[in-house]
Amino acid sequence: MHSFNSDYLIPNLIDAGSQNLRFFEDKGSNIFHGQILSYTFCDFIMGKIKEYELDTKNQSTRPVNSMHKNALLVGELGISDHIKTLVNLILLKTIHSLFPRYMGTSFCSFHSYIVRYSANMDTDLGFHIDDSLVTINLCLNDGFVGSDLIFKGIRCPIHVDTPSNDYERINIKHRKGFTVLHDGKNRHYVNPIEKGERYNLIIWCQDNNKNAEWRKASDNYECMDLCDYPRRLG
Repeated sequence: MHSFNSDYLIPNLIDAGSQNLRFFEDKGSNIFHGQILSYTFCDFIMGKIKEYELDTKNQSTRPVNSMHKNALLVGELGISDHIKTLVNLILLKTIHSLFPRYMGTSFCSFHSYIVRYSANMDTDLGFHIDDSLVTINLCLNDGFVGSDLIFKGIRCPIHVDTPSNDYERINIKHRKGFTVLHDGKNRHYVNPIEKGERYNLIIWCQDNNKNAEWRKASDNYECMDLCDYPRRLG
């Protein structure tokens, strides 16, 4: 496995230990925004992306999911081991601390890819939930306008399309080096990009048992404890 360079982390993070939670701002509704990864890490990933784009500029790639036509799997960039190290050494402890609901969850799999937004690639992203318990979303570059990430509240499978309250609508403006950690079932979408290009590293943290609970609730048309829709009616 490739080593994870200490320069990939912001200064003082290692010394902070469990106190690295102070680097994140609680935006509400299980959404956290902060910086623990350095520009050096972002530039390393961007270098791999640009190498790949130059080598494959005349080739078509198969979409990594149904919503992103221009996303890239991290395996295609040769950085899978770096991402595994990042998750296992740094991000898992942070996730377990920020999301008490998933404290005992081991996360059996991680699905990681790069999203690319520009006038010539994906321009926006429609309203959806992620196939994850927790999503890690790191902005890799700057120099773009628009392409904000908009959240609209956590829902179970039978309430995905229900209205949201004003307090559930949370707008995140992406910044290079800043990570969004959010509940995968918090509904969200991406506004159109207005200028430039935006690249983000996405990591879906998944668990088979939790996925089975989701499917069972959907099949039986039952609300789940994670859903905020019944509570907003009170």
